[in-house]
Amino acid sequence: MIHEIHCEKDLDTYIADAKGYVLLDLWAAWCRPCQVMAPAFQAVEEHFKGKVSLVRMEVDEMEELAEGFGLQGVPTFILYKDGEEQGRIIGYRMKSKFLEEVGKLVTGD
Repeated sequence: MIHEIHCEKDLDTYIADAKGYVLLDLWAAWCRPCQVMAPAFQAVEEHFKGKVSLVRMEVDEMEELAEGFGLQGVPTFILYKDGEEQGRIIGYRMKSKFLEEVGKLVTGD
């Protein structure tokens, strides 16, 4: 299940206070690479079943919250563990490469 962030409370609930791994997708509706990456992001749930929770935030809808992430572009994927950032993946990747990069962040390789 992918959780959506629509307010600061959601951010706290799904990321800051979360236990374990959380992958945050920062995306924009107008962004073609964001749309193309959506299936790869969803595949993380199946590929890392029970290990990684998924959260999305539309940066234009939540502009003030998005500013706090220091974005260089969208899509940006940020992996957290117990509320602490572990790493970022910025931009388009092929699905297999994206899953590989998420796997490296999860295992610490």
